[in-house]
Amino acid sequence: MEIEVTAQTENALLSRREIKFYAVGYDATPSRDALRAELCRKLGLSPDATIVTSIGQDFGLKRSSCVAHSYKSAADMQRLEPKHLMARISGEKKEKPKEKKAPAKKADA
Repeated sequence: MEIEVTAQTENALLSRREIKFYAVGYDATPSRDALRAELCRKLGLSPDATIVTSIGQDFGLKRSSCVAHSYKSAADMQRLEPKHLMARISGEKKEKPKEKKAPAKKADA
């Protein structure tokens, strides 16, 4: 898999770098962890302070358009990124709500 960076924007207000890139040349859509590791290796970013926020699979091509945010510190990332994205990279799983059982029907007498 190769990473082709298409745009990088410095967002001083949120202390992050916003990166748009393509992931090219793979058999199955890569995971967020694999994309983050490859992006950090290529650009020299900290994996602890980088998160892939979106992956869009291009139809009919072995290419995904992706967006990542790289923060100056992991604490900034924890504070600013949505909780559901942070749960995805930490591996937490949501508990499914318990199913409600229907009340038992009374037998006709």
